[in-house]
Amino acid sequence: MLKHTSAITLALLAATGAASANGLTYSTVEGTYYDIDGNDAQALYGAFDYVTGNLSFTGAAGYATSDFDDASALDLTVGYAIIPGLTVYGAVDYVDSDNNGDDTALGLGLEYQAANYGVAVDYRSWDDSDVDVATLAGFYGFGASTVYAAYSNIDAAAGDEDAYLLGYTYEASNWDVDLASEWGDDFDDGSTYIASTYDFNDAFTFGVSLMTYNEDFGDYGIATIGGTYNFTETVSLEANYGQSFGYDDDLDGFNIALTWENGSRRLRVIDQVEDYVSDVSPLYGLDLGGSL
Repeated sequence: MLKHTSAITLALLAATGAASANGLTYSTVEGTYYDIDGNDAQALYGAFDYVTGNLSFTGAAGYATSDFDDASALDLTVGYAIIPGLTVYGAVDYVDSDNNGDDTALGLGLEYQAANYGVAVDYRSWDDSDVDVATLAGFYGFGASTVYAAYSNIDAAAGDEDAYLLGYTYEASNWDVDLASEWGDDFDDGSTYIASTYDFNDAFTFGVSLMTYNEDFGDYGIATIGGTYNFTETVSLEANYGQSFGYDDDLDGFNIALTWENGSRRLRVIDQVEDYVSDVSPLYGLDLGGSL
């Protein structure tokens, strides 16, 4: 079992590897604490990208623990640049949860990147759960704007499912706006995210975000407010408060994250799109809602 050892080891490798910077294009380590309506959770995450000649290596690992479950995940890819910009890669994923057990996926990917755009086809096949996921993702930057999108087909024993994502970000010199919507076979079953940040100076950034459901836009969702303090160009501390609205039992939550990050963006197209999505909410992926 890899458990949390893999996350801690990879996080330390990312941090120590940055000292030499011999082909290391990106590395990060982040520790986060959550308090969701009195239920606390802790998470540790680390990632790195490394390039040497035509070969490229990426890795990410995370470990999260709460009163309800302990879970860890590991993702590794090895790529080869066929021609400049065009890379084929192999991937292996591992997940382990106290509640759901462990599972392993093998995958292949092909991506092309230029200065302002990238597109990728990615396929992962999960062994124990017998789930296959095929993904097409990409982004295009123009001026201060970037649009990104992804489509996934999930082939499981219960049947096929489709997942869609469309997003946009505008980044000015001291403020930005992020918009994204994700949905399945029916757009009404999805969610839309809106976020904005403002840099008061080099040290402090203020941010707000809103998540709401597509079917009842603005009636139900989660609103957050928070800020980030940059100790240095690579080390920052972020704190956010979130409040759900529109439910019979509205809940609130709080998170604080200490992050070390070296590098402007991830290497793989898939990872870059995921990073764009994570910018739309500091509580992205967490459900604060009560029963309707």
